[in-house]
Amino acid sequence: MRQDPNIILVGEIRDKETAELAIQASLTGHLVFSTLHTNDASGAIPRLLDMGAEPFLLASSITALVAQRVMRKIDEKTKEEYDPDPKVIEDIKGVLGNLLPADKPIKLYRGKPTPENNNSGYLGRVGVFEVLTVSDKVSRLILSRAPAADIDKLGREEGMITMKQDGYMKAIEGITTMEEVLRVAQE
Repeated sequence: MRQDPNIILVGEIRDKETAELAIQASLTGHLVFSTLHTNDASGAIPRLLDMGAEPFLLASSITALVAQRVMRKIDEKTKEEYDPDPKVIEDIKGVLGNLLPADKPIKLYRGKPTPENNNSGYLGRVGVFEVLTVSDKVSRLILSRAPAADIDKLGREEGMITMKQDGYMKAIEGITTMEEVLRVAQE
């Protein structure tokens, strides 16, 4: 702090002392990035509260929470398009809702197993993300020590895209497969 940094990176918040230091740095005007092990973005708040962080400090110091995981990418050299089962299409429509482009049919992709892709059909990795913006309403939930499910519900109502939705969109774009999304981002 004496070196007057603009941005501070805290490797991982594992205990109360580290949480307090990160929060204090944020409250003094520094942009703070850190990691925390949770299943989704909304799970970070109860985790920090369990570590002893004060709700009023969290509500005023956090601007966004990001959850991420890594999925395998389809091997571009062996990628093929296929028509999914009607049950899969209904699942996609149910999960994506209004995020789904209405004007084009749903096509999915898969890679052919080859020795170059270790007989998996995949080559490379891509991230799948969930970003929860801490709005005034989310701040009020934090202040009331609301459970993660309530914070998640409000985040979705305010337009948050879940990891599963992000994964489904990547599957429709041909970046990964539905099987990979369900393996990595199943709620």
